[in-house]
Parts: sequence; structure tokens; C-alpha cells
Amino acid sequence: MLKIFKKYYGYQWLAAFMLGLVLPFMGKLLSVSGLHKVIWFYLIINGLYTLYLGYSVRKRGLSPLILFALPAVFSGISTLLLHLVSHQYGFYFGLMYIVLSLFTFFGDTRDDPDENQIPVENGFRDLKSETKNDGQVSVDGNLKV
Repeated sequence: MLKIFKKYYGYQWLAAFMLGLVLPFMGKLLSVSGLHKVIWFYLIINGLYTLYLGYSVRKRGLSPLILFALPAVFSGISTLLLHLVSHQYGFYFGLMYIVLSLFTFFGDTRDDPDENQIPVENGFRDLKSETKNDGQVSVDGNLKV
């Protein structure tokens, strides 16, 4: 069961539902003021999670489509269907979450394994080749008939 949960991105979907649905519901249930919900819940907690999610998806090689889970739950369900988040800023926070996760997904690629590879131009050549090949091809393409 745990393998199936991990295979279908269970932790990411669980976090998306917790932060996108349960967190706004708890804010409404506890009657937290609108300003505090926006600053603490939507900007800080959800913003930090989306930054972590973008980094985690790149580091673990997960599907980049999971980056849209939290914005979809937050904007689609909490804002549009359940009206837990105001329409004035609910969709804009969803866009902000996408941008934040893409910042960390595409940024800082120093730890990528293919970063230090040498590009091969003009194909592989033998080091002890006696023919002079400076990488230029003649007009006829060196075709022998």
C-alpha cells in the first residue's frame, strides 16, 4: 500500500489537500482575521511549501505536473467551489504558487548530474587519428563513390 501511495504522489497530494483545503477551512473555523489568514496561511505557509515542492520535484525527478496540485486545490476547490477563500485574491495566490514552485524547479541547477558533462561536438574521434579532421566538411560531403 505504501508503494502505491508513493507511486501516485500520495504525499504531495496529501499536502496539497491539507494546505489548500484544510488550512483555509481551519482559518474560517477558528475565525482568524482575514489579514492574518492572508499573511500567515496563504503567503508564508503555502508559499514556503511551494518553494520546497519545486525543489523536491526537481531533486527527486518527479513529474512536474505535481507542481499544479496545490494551486488547483486552492484555487479550484477552496476558492471556486467552497468559497473558503475570497475570490478577490484566491486565484492570484494560485498563480503565485505556480510561479514560486517554478522558480525553485528551474533555478539553481548546480546539483544536476548532467551539469559537468563535456559536450561532444562533431562526434567521437580517435585520439591517435592520422587524418587531419578539423571539423569542417567539404562541399561534396567526402562521399566516395
